[in-house]
Amino acid sequence: MRPYRPEDAPRVVALLREAFGDWPGRRVAAHDRPEDFWRWKHERNPHGASYVLLAESDGELAAMRSYMAWPLRVGRRRVAAAQTVDIATAAAFRGQGVSSDLSRQAIEHLRETNAFALGLPNEMSRSQSKRVGWQPVDSFAVWVQVRRPLRVTHRARSLRSPGRSLAVPSVEAPTAVAALADSAAVAALLSQCRADGSHLATDADPGYLRWRYEPLLGDYRAVSEHDGGALIGLAIFTIRQRGELWEGSVCELFVRPGDGRTARKLLKQVARAAPLDYLAAVPAAGTDLQRTLVRNRFIPSPLGGRALGVTPYRERISPDPHRRESWSLTFGDLERLELC
Repeated sequence: MRPYRPEDAPRVVALLREAFGDWPGRRVAAHDRPEDFWRWKHERNPHGASYVLLAESDGELAAMRSYMAWPLRVGRRRVAAAQTVDIATAAAFRGQGVSSDLSRQAIEHLRETNAFALGLPNEMSRSQSKRVGWQPVDSFAVWVQVRRPLRVTHRARSLRSPGRSLAVPSVEAPTAVAALADSAAVAALLSQCRADGSHLATDADPGYLRWRYEPLLGDYRAVSEHDGGALIGLAIFTIRQRGELWEGSVCELFVRPGDGRTARKLLKQVARAAPLDYLAAVPAAGTDLQRTLVRNRFIPSPLGGRALGVTPYRERISPDPHRRESWSLTFGDLERLELC
């Protein structure tokens, strides 16, 4: 076993495609450029390169395991965490305990600097994750505002379809990367709209947001509000096709605490940007967003929410990551868990 090196990328991507077929899958915009996606994901993360561990036998790549850096914060305090992501074993080496050995060695390394790992294990890796301590957290509700009731009612089955983020020429909003170009203005806004100090939230800054919402994952757009030239509100969203329905996914909504007026204006801008059937958002705990969503006719989706799981690396973590109420995650955070 040894750590990953950048020159290993082609072999690792080939192993992932052998194990999963069309990796990273068509939900990702760059599905036809898997090596570009790999390097974005594991080498260009502004929070640091991923920890990737490889197993080799006589020069042949037998298995791999990877964890992305995902620093969190609780108020002003930072909490180091990792996201469990790609895991694959070559067919000739399955059933020999190679993946378990990789996981154990990776955890020994990660626990030195991280409090826990978070992720969404797929069905192939769920049993392996449970053996190393993975535990589920209650799901996070997705709230929806129906824009076209008849279409949604007659095509409700589409809501269960895995969404695809597509480039839609008719979207009337700038790209998220362009909207985030003024780092100073975005940083000033972020400093005013943090979640309170009792919840785990992503430690997002302008550099992280530009990386997170690059076009490699999807066609992310943004709308903004200004007052006297100052940025007072920013919403990042994407248009996702679910079956025959079009969803406007509100990934991030940044406004100052108590500024429901600006939040409402941003949501209206998103709704007008494209012919959407419904909007979807996640009310981050410790913010006023849930109250704003209720006032704008959002309701919890009847299809349930998004799941999360954590693997603790130490005892007495505060706040307890196993508890749903400890988290303040956005739709964009949960989407990252699903797409990465």
